[in-house]
Amino acid sequence: MKHSALSISIFIISSILFTVSCNTTNNNTSSTENKSDHIIEKKIDSLLKSLHQNRKFNGNILIAKNDQIIYKNEFGFSDGYKKNILKETDRFNIGSIYKEIPAIAIMQLEEKGLLQLNDPIKKHLSYLPDWSNNIKIINLLQYTSGLPKIDWRKHKIINDQNLINDLSEISNLEFTPGEDYIYTNFSPFLLSKIVESITDTTFSSYVNQNIIKPLHLEQSTFNTSFPYKNRDSTALPFNNKFEEDKLPFIIKSPIFLFSTTTNDLFQLIKNLHSGNIINKNSLLKISKTANLDRNNMQSALGNITYEKEKIIEHTHHGTSGNYESIISKNKLNSTTIIILTNNKSGNIHALRNTIIELIKTNNEVK
Repeated sequence: MKHSALSISIFIISSILFTVSCNTTNNNTSSTENKSDHIIEKKIDSLLKSLHQNRKFNGNILIAKNDQIIYKNEFGFSDGYKKNILKETDRFNIGSIYKEIPAIAIMQLEEKGLLQLNDPIKKHLSYLPDWSNNIKIINLLQYTSGLPKIDWRKHKIINDQNLINDLSEISNLEFTPGEDYIYTNFSPFLLSKIVESITDTTFSSYVNQNIIKPLHLEQSTFNTSFPYKNRDSTALPFNNKFEEDKLPFIIKSPIFLFSTTTNDLFQLIKNLHSGNIINKNSLLKISKTANLDRNNMQSALGNITYEKEKIIEHTHHGTSGNYESIISKNKLNSTTIIILTNNKSGNIHALRNTIIELIKTNNEVK
């Protein structure tokens, strides 16, 4: 069923793209005054409006070229009751993309000499069982710790203490650290706990002081619970029947509830790759996957493409309930694409690829 839904989404986007291209071509023949950037903006806008009208996109989007925003817009509703239209300042949960935040914080502390990536995590988290002597910080960054995935349905309330208790109950790791891969949320969770141990402050406070405030990410925040108590300036997740997400448990661990906007994500990614948060060597370290004979591994930054040890593409996808998001920074074509939706349609990768193709075609015409 998932493949069928994805195929339908790709077909719809391809059909809309064909229509958009035809309409734009006709407009161009009748007027030579349009600039190239204006043309691509119109194409993207037409594509997104058509998707929204077909109920295949509800969310916010930002596109930049050479680190300058060329297009951003909002489509649809911020809640399942259809009472509020999405605004530029509405915050979205970004799913797994949040995992970049603890990785960045860890590298900041390494640059200050407060930790080493080969430190056993037991050094900083003494309350963990003996197996933590065998896990290094680098294992957490590369998902090679041997820790299992979090059992989200084990507790009615997911909070930090319950997760620490779950870790304390683990007698044996899934494998010897460094020898295999499990994409587990325990990794960023423990990275955040290492940050707290070293800095003697909460993880959210550290991030506010060392990432959010310096970069002026004015709309980004760590929520304290889900379902959200404060619905203001929040894009709430809902399905195609406009039913808002209802989980069988409550989340009260702020690290999993990082919410942000397209503008703030753009600033974060731009500054990350410019060396303004961590240096280029640190960036390279957290972009690496483990040296294992396995496919589909992710780094702390998601999926990274290299050319001569330089990052040329950074793509990270995240999902949580009906939230879905993707960031894509490509240095070869100098584009950044950020898409956030609170009504998952399963077409976010196809949408990103279509936008890339539109920009590529526009560049070739110049």
